[in-house]
Amino acid sequence: MIIKKKKAQVTIFIILALILVVSLALIYVLIRKPTISISPEDNPQAYIEKCMKDYTTEALEILMPQGSYIEPRNYKLYKDVKVGYLCYTREFYETCKNQEPMLMEHTEKEVTGYIAPRMQNCFSNLRRELEKKNYDIDMQSMNISVEIKPEKVFITINRKLQLIKNEQTRNYETFKTQILSPVYELSVIALKIMNGESVGCGYDYVNEMMLYSNYDIKKFVTGDSTKIYTLKDKISQQELKFAIRSCVVPPGL
Repeated sequence: MIIKKKKAQVTIFIILALILVVSLALIYVLIRKPTISISPEDNPQAYIEKCMKDYTTEALEILMPQGSYIEPRNYKLYKDVKVGYLCYTREFYETCKNQEPMLMEHTEKEVTGYIAPRMQNCFSNLRRELEKKNYDIDMQSMNISVEIKPEKVFITINRKLQLIKNEQTRNYETFKTQILSPVYELSVIALKIMNGESVGCGYDYVNEMMLYSNYDIKKFVTGDSTKIYTLKDKISQQELKFAIRSCVVPPGL
């Protein structure tokens, strides 16, 4: 009887353990984020466009906290971040000079410069994967266009790509994608602040928030009188930060 009871207990423990393992596996499947794997062979266009979207998003995540620069040269270190100056003077009492009067175009160039070598790598990887599948490939030169528009960023790559296998030919010329981003709207507000600082030593950003209720604007003045502006889109929570040095009074006065 004792042996039978022990066997029964062991069986129950095994069943409970199996139930626990199955339950944990089910929970993992339900809560984990789905991953989408795009096959270069099945859909080269989708593969390249995913690269475009991922790297553009990555570029904006880098440059927006740094004054719209991927690698700022003239910057103020603020909370361990190199915040680029968008309006600057090294002199005392003088108003700042707008460093990027064509801010939107500047940002487009920064994004283009960031994604261009990475897209070359994506195309090279595409070539390698397709050559493994015995494709003959003809790939021409690449031209990238980045356009920042209201609420969106559009990316276009023009590149002739021909794939040949088993006497079947596939031709591609244009790859397009877009991402949602508040970089246009935040840049418009930044330009207003830059222009105000360059003309009148300041800007009424509190009144600006009344006009743009979807955005939060903050200003922090550092010990050397540098102004750090933070523009935040309330919906996406994305931020554009930039530094300004204008109408600075010498220390002790």
